[in-house]
Amino acid sequence: MDESKLLREFGILNRIFISYSAKEIVSQDLSYSDSIFLVNIGVKEGSTQEEISTLLAIDKAAIARSVKHLVKEEYVRVERPDRDKRAKQLYLTGKGKDCFFRILQSNAKILAYVLQDFSNSDREEFCSQIEKIEIRAREYLVLEKNTTVTE
Repeated sequence: MDESKLLREFGILNRIFISYSAKEIVSQDLSYSDSIFLVNIGVKEGSTQEEISTLLAIDKAAIARSVKHLVKEEYVRVERPDRDKRAKQLYLTGKGKDCFFRILQSNAKILAYVLQDFSNSDREEFCSQIEKIEIRAREYLVLEKNTTVTE
């Protein structure tokens, strides 16, 4: 297996999807990261910043900055649950829901195009394989975080 080719293909796909998404959200005054967080809040409203951080494997400070911007721009509202006043549950506003649905439509459009040659079973298998890769990548991050370099 050619590891450099595999990594290059992952990188190319990542850049293409980021570029495509950026064109779709530029008029919304959102960054690519903001759009990722907005979509994940929309998928599971009431999520906390910590839950989103864990789900996306992104540090809490980055989530906090983006949430602050999303609240300022009135895409997201924050509620503090009675059971834990430190937690911030996140919900989309009407403006946020409109943007969420536009992003979902945009994502569906590009995915339909890039996966057009895949049968339904091929798509399911592809998703399954990508999930396995994601799980291993998360495990690797934890291992690397817990490994100290000794010389």
